[in-house]
Amino acid sequence: MSHFNHVANTWDSNEKILLMQDLAKKTIAKLNIQEKLSIMDFGCGTGLFGLEFSDYIHSLVGVDTSAGMLEVFNEKTKGLENISSRMLNLEYETLDLKFDLIISSMAFHHLEDPKNMIGKLRNLLNSGGQIAIVDLEKEDGSFHPDPIAMGVKHFGFTNDEIESWAQEHDMSVRISTINTKEKNEKTYDQFLAVFS
Repeated sequence: MSHFNHVANTWDSNEKILLMQDLAKKTIAKLNIQEKLSIMDFGCGTGLFGLEFSDYIHSLVGVDTSAGMLEVFNEKTKGLENISSRMLNLEYETLDLKFDLIISSMAFHHLEDPKNMIGKLRNLLNSGGQIAIVDLEKEDGSFHPDPIAMGVKHFGFTNDEIESWAQEHDMSVRISTINTKEKNEKTYDQFLAVFS
């Protein structure tokens, strides 16, 4: 996590803010949210993605393993009693809370075992709850300038991989491409996978 602690205070560039606003807007539209929900933002970082759900938050818990990122998140949400954070590695630790919706943007390619994480997140859902994951579609490893230092464990994911996560945990999943990003003179697609 040293990379994320190091860059936390300069993480919120205009480019990242606009991208996360767009990804959140498209995710909200696909989820067709009609009411305020208890939400967990898994791998919340500085909150760029999760805080875009503000109109639909009954409560929001941001979960991340980077103290530096959470310091920025906590500063942004100071005084908001329905928003809190937890420094927690859910691959190895547990959380004694339940949620209507779990969201995650660009965190799953940092996980050791994404398939197992879907099962852990499923166990944190209220009845009828959903998990919405945004991440990279399969890429050639060039998206990140230094994958090892940046804690990258997967160069994106195929639809077949994502569908296998759902099947493993007896869930259904809807997958769609919601964004195409230009970088390194290449194009990288980002998916939204909604598990229920």
